[in-house]
Amino acid sequence: MIALKLVSTLLIFGMQPSYHALISALQTVPQNELNSTVKQWQQELAEQKGFEAWKNATVSIGALGPGTHGWLVLVKNGQDVVGYMIVHSTEDGSYVLGEYGVGDLQLLAENSDSLLYFGPFHAVIAVEHSDESSYIEPFMQEQFPIMKSHIIGQASQPHVKAEYDCVTSTSPALLTAALTRDYFSPYKVMPWLTGEALNKRLIDDYSIETSIELGSELRYTTESWNETVFSAYSITGYHEWNERQLYIALQDDNGELVRYIAYDLLMDEGYFYEPTLY
Repeated sequence: MIALKLVSTLLIFGMQPSYHALISALQTVPQNELNSTVKQWQQELAEQKGFEAWKNATVSIGALGPGTHGWLVLVKNGQDVVGYMIVHSTEDGSYVLGEYGVGDLQLLAENSDSLLYFGPFHAVIAVEHSDESSYIEPFMQEQFPIMKSHIIGQASQPHVKAEYDCVTSTSPALLTAALTRDYFSPYKVMPWLTGEALNKRLIDDYSIETSIELGSELRYTTESWNETVFSAYSITGYHEWNERQLYIALQDDNGELVRYIAYDLLMDEGYFYEPTLY
């Protein structure tokens, strides 16, 4: 909208913008708005435990790919990639913070052009071979046993839903509560084998923030790619934005990467478990 007003103003004053000027007007303003939004999120996160390296870091922003209406943001401290964000756009032109995190992101950075991203648990790097393709999950850094048919099937599904309660560019970039705990292996005990998921209790009257604060070693599991891949994560903290939007910290078995993913989305995509034995 701002770009269109700028072009209209040029025409009113008899100034005929060139093709390149027109494209620049249409592209630069939204890009500037995105940069400003990302910078605000970066500055707020840089004050949090585990994100100290973000304080003096730079960011590079690249498109996630056709049809995604999203961007991959790599946070860099010198030559080191120290974090990432996934940002989506909405129909009203605002931006949504889909997920973010810190850790070993070199594989993701080196192969960002080959990233296929359909959501937090449906992201792979496509590696082309002479006769077939293989797919590596960029966060776990594992080769997934999926085929091109899985990619085509997932591409036909809606992308990350706008109705999830996420941080947006129209809301303040303010972290109002946060907790970080030490890493523990999700496979130390496996409550999903014998216990009942917490999801129903979480909907009714159970506070996941309180459970994390009291030291419960919660787990999260999800089955992705048409139930082809099972993944388990340790829950090692949370961030609460604007006293409302909740992101849960997930870590897989290597303990290197911490990913913060919107709680609403996690409730939709998998199951929370609380061990009864330690």
